[in-house]
Amino acid sequence: MFHCELIRSLPSAGVTLKTPPARLQLWFSQVPAQDVSTISLKAGAKAVAVGKTVIVPAEKSMYVEPASPLAAGSYTLHWRGAGDDGHVQQGDIAFTIGTKQP
Repeated sequence: MFHCELIRSLPSAGVTLKTPPARLQLWFSQVPAQDVSTISLKAGAKAVAVGKTVIVPAEKSMYVEPASPLAAGSYTLHWRGAGDDGHVQQGDIAFTIGTKQP
């Protein structure tokens, strides 16, 4: 089997959003395994509260919703997941909310 590969994300890596997202969602080449797949969020070195990671099998995706609206600033979404083969993959997606600084 092939590893569970990240196909796309919302927000996309490197994007600057004008408004905070209500949901952070990732789509994969396989359905993420429930027991190991997680999403966490940081603003700098500080953890940002998010809800429980939700797996959506029909979409081969997972998502979290921030516990409260995200403020302007830079964020890093960290994901961890595995597919059919059980091999754990992980990665980071950086994005910004607000005006991009020169």
